[in-house]
Parts: sequence; structure tokens; C-alpha cells
Amino acid sequence: MISSSKLTLKARYTSTIWRWTSTTPDTKAVQPPNAKKITSDMVGPPDPISNLRKIIFKQPSNETRLEKRYRELRMEVQEWNQKFWTQHNSRFFQEREEYLKQNLPEGKQTLTADEMSVFYKSFLDKNWKAHITYNLQWYKKNVILLKLAIQVRLRRLLKIKD
Repeated sequence: MISSSKLTLKARYTSTIWRWTSTTPDTKAVQPPNAKKITSDMVGPPDPISNLRKIIFKQPSNETRLEKRYRELRMEVQEWNQKFWTQHNSRFFQEREEYLKQNLPEGKQTLTADEMSVFYKSFLDKNWKAHITYNLQWYKKNVILLKLAIQVRLRRLLKIKD
């Protein structure tokens, strides 16, 4: 059973996310929330090309230098990730369209999964180096983020200020 306070919190959260993701022409409805005024990190709708959800990171008024560095690095990594997947998926969609134009028999709407598997394997083979490079960079960035996150948590736990 859900308590009324949890239900109210869920309703407020859903309402906030709905307003942020609304596609109405009202400019207030499509503006991302102010990072200084939100009470926690907020997750937006998936990007139509990268399929990633943008996060608006809460910016506390009493943020320490270490916390600021951690938040800014998270934002940089998010932008780097967004850029990679937008470029990758754009190439994928473009090459898939070209493949379909060249290999779709007349009168047919789509190719079977087996027929498309030739394209998927070719695309992955052609981009394997980019994936390896991405994964290595992603791991390095996450290790750095993890190190900063641990430092921030320890400073909060021990109540150490800058």
C-alpha cells in the first residue's frame, strides 16, 4: 500500500516531469528547469536521435568547490556521451536508409530480420574501432567520476568544508 505522502510526492514529480516534457507551444512548458531552483536532479525525455535522457543536475546554493567540480564533470561527460551517440545513431540511420534503398526488392515494404542482419553486422564491423575507443574513454571518465563522488560523500560524511 502506498502512503499518501508517497503518492503526493509521486504526483508532484510526475507533474513536474510532464510540464518539462510537454510539447505544447507555451515556452514555459518546454524550458528546462533552473538547476538552482530544483530540489533534486531531474531526468528529461529521451532524445529522438541519441535515445539518451538529459539530466538537469541540481545546483545547491552552498555547493563546495569539490561538489561543483563533480557536478560540472558529470555535465561534461553527459554532453560527450550525447555527442557520441547522436553522431553514431545519425550515421546508423543514414546508412540503414541507403542499405534499404539498395536492397529492398520492388513491391516489398521491409526486409526480414535475416536480410537486415547483413547490414547490422557490416555496420558494427565498420564501427568497431569507434566503439572500442568510446568504451575505453567511457570507463576512464567513470573512474574519475567515481573517485570524485567518493571524495564528495566522504567530505559530507565527515563534515569537511573547503
